[in-house]
Amino acid sequence: MCSLRRGSTKRVFFHLFRFIISLTLGLTTTSPALAADGFVTLPDFPVPGGHFYSQASGQGIAAGFTITNDGSANFYSEFTRLGDVDRLGYPASRRFTFGGYLTQATQKALLQWHPETGHVQLLNVFDIFTQLGLDPTLAKTQQIPPTGDNRVDSTLSWSQVVARHLAILNQNPAIRARYFADPDPLDDFGLPQSAASFGNVFVVRCERAAFQQWSVATPFAQPGDVTVVNAGDLAKELGVVPAAAIVPENAADQLVAPLGQLLNPNSQTQAAIKASAAKALPSLVRIDVVLPDGAGLASGVVLDKNGDVLTNDHVVNNALALKVTYINGTALPARIIGADPNDDLAVIQTPAQAIGPGVMPAGFGPASRVEPDQTIGALGYSPFFPTPPAVRIGTFQRLTMSDPPVILSNIYILPGDSGGMLLDLSGNVIGINDEIRFTHRSAEPLIGFSIEGNTAQRIAQQLARGGS
Repeated sequence: MCSLRRGSTKRVFFHLFRFIISLTLGLTTTSPALAADGFVTLPDFPVPGGHFYSQASGQGIAAGFTITNDGSANFYSEFTRLGDVDRLGYPASRRFTFGGYLTQATQKALLQWHPETGHVQLLNVFDIFTQLGLDPTLAKTQQIPPTGDNRVDSTLSWSQVVARHLAILNQNPAIRARYFADPDPLDDFGLPQSAASFGNVFVVRCERAAFQQWSVATPFAQPGDVTVVNAGDLAKELGVVPAAAIVPENAADQLVAPLGQLLNPNSQTQAAIKASAAKALPSLVRIDVVLPDGAGLASGVVLDKNGDVLTNDHVVNNALALKVTYINGTALPARIIGADPNDDLAVIQTPAQAIGPGVMPAGFGPASRVEPDQTIGALGYSPFFPTPPAVRIGTFQRLTMSDPPVILSNIYILPGDSGGMLLDLSGNVIGINDEIRFTHRSAEPLIGFSIEGNTAQRIAQQLARGGS
């Protein structure tokens, strides 16, 4: 079990933690972009019922597309069953209706949900282009030949049809080798339909893909290279995917779900978590810390109207300077007025008169009223998620009998969330996020530890009064 513990190994700047994240989480096959202050921002993350991907949005990590299971269709389960990103590319559209069925584009395919079978079908995208009269456009703008004359197929057996179409590949050995290098080429690419040379490139058109062997250098290929046209991206470009469906979703609107297991709460529960976070948001702060050996950030909770903010002791321990940014944008210097290293809690203070409107003390509630497996939420300023503070959703596991009591949950909290909020469905702070541990269990790779809310509030009030 890998753990981030209290003290110097759990500093808020977490430079070494970037390496741990890349090895442990394995969320994406691409290198994440560097966010401000050198933090790694994840380009994709779990959401209720599925996953959010920004890679095909064209707008960076702040926007993307979700692929999920819900009461209408199980696109995410089918996406993973069919090979995930490696085989299908990244999700590249919202859901839309095509031919009377729910459909979603990935970079390489169009997935169509069929409730009668409980599975998706990979559409023959290039056959759809022919049906829509787009072959002349494909030839002119994409150098892809039209579909050949297939009337003879009606007189042949299926095995004869397959053999006739596969023979088209004999016109280009390199493309033939690339086609058969796939473990299931008929399912992935469909039958070859035609082939043609366009001078600079030789192209074989299939039902679900097109192969190109280049005779000239291009920005993405050298002479002799074989490339595969992304059918889903081409369907977007040619208008097969409706314009409304290719508008990316905002990353900030997503609920971040736990790692490992697929959490799929109903829409009412998801709405309740969003409402809970909205209620608690005026009480959340970002804390920027200057340390002798670096700088970073964490989170905190507004304790009262006197400028007092509750956070973890490991956030402020050895701090040279502290800055608190409130939800209304006001940024103020802060000083430590009380710290309890044993319980890992601290109170810092900003000038109360300078805070401004829109900021409220947090409402605390007892974690003892929350049942195991009940849905809970969290808020924090981890820079690993786009557009922080990100709203998290997960389940309450148990409350320890330690002193102070600690909540265990599967909430996906990361460095930067230290001192942030664990929330019940009513917007009450039931815990102060304190520690995360990585495990080797695929169903639960991360466990969150939060100091029980009422206990944290009581200790914080004592610290604010100068007690210990």
